[in-house]
Amino acid sequence: MKTLSALILLATAPVFAAAPNVGVVDVVEVMAKYNKAVETKAGIDKSVQSTREAVAEREKELQALKADFDSTVKRSQDPILNDAGKRSLQSEAQIKQGAFQQRQNEYVQFVQSAQATIQQRLQEMERQVVSDVRVQSEKLAKEKGLQLVVPKAVTFFSESTLDITADVIKALNDGYKSVLPAPAPAPAAK
Repeated sequence: MKTLSALILLATAPVFAAAPNVGVVDVVEVMAKYNKAVETKAGIDKSVQSTREAVAEREKELQALKADFDSTVKRSQDPILNDAGKRSLQSEAQIKQGAFQQRQNEYVQFVQSAQATIQQRLQEMERQVVSDVRVQSEKLAKEKGLQLVVPKAVTFFSESTLDITADVIKALNDGYKSVLPAPAPAPAAK
């Protein structure tokens, strides 16, 4: 055991002797302040909202179909109905139940598909932002003579002087051209 500890100390001695120049980037902060990420997230949020509205609309349709089915079942159990009337309403109830189940299956598929699409868009946004951060961190590392740049999330502690997040955000935003239409100019005052 002592020889293993000695070997580890000998192997890490060069690392301690020549500590590398390190930079730290807070990717969460970049996500919150990088214009590309903010715009993409806003678009995803709009999609989420419209999906919620579509889901609510489909839920209303399902509730209406269920209420119609329940009403038909209740009417078929009316004791004053003759056998032909009961059979007719039971047949109608079966048709309505089938329609309800089909709509319910479509609803579940719609919700699952919408969730998967939104999740995919979020993952793609995250991959793109991380890729942009990686490229920009490499450029800044060369400019600042850094040998290593790590995400803040994987560090237990780092001096604030090692944080290059603001520089990364500034460089990313300076190089990003918005895909959103420019705001219309304000009308001239008369």
